[in-house]
Amino acid sequence: MVEGRTCEPRVRFPQYARPVELARASLSALAALLLAGCALLPSDGASPSDAGASPAPPAAADATGTPGPTDASSAPSVDVPTRIIDRGEHGSYGVVTLDLADWDVRVDWPRRADGTDMASYIAHHPGIAVLTNAGIFSDDLTPGGLLVADGTELRALNLADGYGNFHLKPNAVFEIRDDGTAAVVDSTRYDPAGVAQATQSGPALLLDGQIHPQFNEHSTNTALRSGVGVSPDGRTVYLVITRTYVTLWDFATMFRDELGVHDALYLDGQISQLWVAGEPDPTPYLGPYAGVIAAYPR
Repeated sequence: MVEGRTCEPRVRFPQYARPVELARASLSALAALLLAGCALLPSDGASPSDAGASPAPPAAADATGTPGPTDASSAPSVDVPTRIIDRGEHGSYGVVTLDLADWDVRVDWPRRADGTDMASYIAHHPGIAVLTNAGIFSDDLTPGGLLVADGTELRALNLADGYGNFHLKPNAVFEIRDDGTAAVVDSTRYDPAGVAQATQSGPALLLDGQIHPQFNEHSTNTALRSGVGVSPDGRTVYLVITRTYVTLWDFATMFRDELGVHDALYLDGQISQLWVAGEPDPTPYLGPYAGVIAAYPR
């Protein structure tokens, strides 16, 4: 989702958007709706990276020396732990569970002027098994806040006040540490020491088991949403995408009540995709993105 939009938007574009932007955003929302009922996880994605190395070997090069893209749907199947959680009127959710003893979870930002296309990212990262867009980004296709890839800070922490979901305080940082554990921390408490991977987004869904103070249990503002949560011991990461329109309150309580998570972060809304190995190529209609979160089997 582009930074600066209204909290809990039903439509993923600002009122001042140009006609072309309106058409693209409308198509994105429609595609998300259609995808939500068609697969285990409503959509999926990846894109080619200029920065941040993949743990897997590079794709085979053609005669010109250019890595040859591969079809994500034809990539070797990997046993990715996925499930659907159906909470009736409170929504349906696709969940990927990543035990950090078995999975290498990374954050990346290719820093391409035309953004990150998820299918292209998958094609250029053999061995990738899970991919999702990393969080709210700006109109220039740069992350809205902090992004750390393989120990290098590519985008600084953003503590500014502003408009839209990203600035609905408290927001938070999802981080993977050098010691092999993960966390979601209040952005104002972020400590860069020992952080290998990180992305900042907002709002925080849960911090220390508490729902964001501005969420309303009786809200009628619903959207497709994606998020990330971490188990209390920091050893398991949950990537979640909604299969139905839900409120932020319902999204937060799903992490707390169904997954036992104390800390969780909203990543994005209508344009979100969550791809797992064996699924078809992610659609380009919902992108491009800025940063991504990727997982590889160890």
